[in-house]
Amino acid sequence: MTLQTISITKVINGGYGFGHLNNGQIVLIHNTLPEETVVATIEEKKKNHSFGKAQHIVTPHPLRRKPPCRYYTHCGGCDLQHCDYVLQLTIKKDIIKELLARQQDKALQAAVQLVAPPIKSNNEFGYRQRIRLQVKNSGQIGFLRFRSHEIIAIDSCMLAAKTINASLSALISDDFFQTLTKYCSELELLRNPESDKTICIFRIVRKPRPADKKAAEKLVLAIDSIESIYFSGNNFQTTGPIGYTSENQKDRLLTIRYPHLSGLSEGLDLSWEASGFCQLNLTQNRKLIETVLKFCDCSSDDTVLDLFCGMGNFSIPLAQLSKNVLGIEGQGSAIRSARKNGAHANLNNVIFRKKPVHSTCKELIKEKKIFDSVVIDPPRQGIPDLAHDLALLTKKKLTYISCDPATLCRDLQNLLTEGFTISKIQPIDMFPQTHHIETVVLLTSPQR
Repeated sequence: MTLQTISITKVINGGYGFGHLNNGQIVLIHNTLPEETVVATIEEKKKNHSFGKAQHIVTPHPLRRKPPCRYYTHCGGCDLQHCDYVLQLTIKKDIIKELLARQQDKALQAAVQLVAPPIKSNNEFGYRQRIRLQVKNSGQIGFLRFRSHEIIAIDSCMLAAKTINASLSALISDDFFQTLTKYCSELELLRNPESDKTICIFRIVRKPRPADKKAAEKLVLAIDSIESIYFSGNNFQTTGPIGYTSENQKDRLLTIRYPHLSGLSEGLDLSWEASGFCQLNLTQNRKLIETVLKFCDCSSDDTVLDLFCGMGNFSIPLAQLSKNVLGIEGQGSAIRSARKNGAHANLNNVIFRKKPVHSTCKELIKEKKIFDSVVIDPPRQGIPDLAHDLALLTKKKLTYISCDPATLCRDLQNLLTEGFTISKIQPIDMFPQTHHIETVVLLTSPQR
């Protein structure tokens, strides 16, 4: 096994430390920090780079720390626990700046100066209101090892809310749980913000049977921290909640309440179905919403288009400030929740449509629709082939929320080609202890 001494110059997107081998080839090494010297082995060689593994830190960064989690370096979740939180924020900002600087477009390179310091999280740990665990039919449950399909068994996660960890610990030692994991591939645990109890979603390979439901009922009775259980799978509709005693079981929603939100005169309630999507860090979600409202700066005369609107995370507060809002989303449970959120807020100026975003944009263009402000919050793959349509639909401002800096830079390049101008770039740290970063970008329309 050949050892090489390597100087780490920076941490790049993906959480890898960046350095060079003796022959000049790029090497990427996990769990390292800028300005560190490490002794590493080469684990995998690619055409243009290699992956290494640090065996010894010769010169540690001053803000390096001992990772508090006992699963760190084994579990593939966190990758920045080995450094102080202040340094984590600096690394995340530098990742965005480095990706912008590498682009060929000079306007994108200049946008490096627009990257604001990330908005930090109130909580470094315990902020996740949902975790998804892998399950083997042997009953082993945990996260995947880094760059592997091997399951690292865990009994707690330092990023998860307390009630989730309490439920996970109790589940592992319960016989009814072992029965349910026989046909289970994934287990999702989510915290109900109102009850502070855990909801379990078992993803199983076949339709749930009466014996499964009976075991689920006994599990809810046996573990006080668990509120209800659902079964989901590819070949059947989500079944549940099992164990929840409300009269309105079929309409059971989780709700987060923001009594005071900057930019709004009233509070904000947002609800979603247990199997639907919501932000993992609900405290930071408040700051995300406030940033989007500030960037949009809507007046009572403005019209808004919210693409990939989800359960109305931005549509509902924007509707309180603008003339009207049109929300587009392809996911059924999200649209159902969005409509209920609009009705709960007594809003008659917001419409939600369950349609694919790309084809709907083309329909709106044919109808000669144009919106003062467009908000778009796409999944990780970003918005390929949508820049031209957005230029035709946006009259004043486009606010782009991204969870992947690499696809963000690609999409910004396409938007600049269509005449947009970047005005502001605000990172928001939704995921402490990891390299992941949410970024909100404000662009001015070419039609303005």
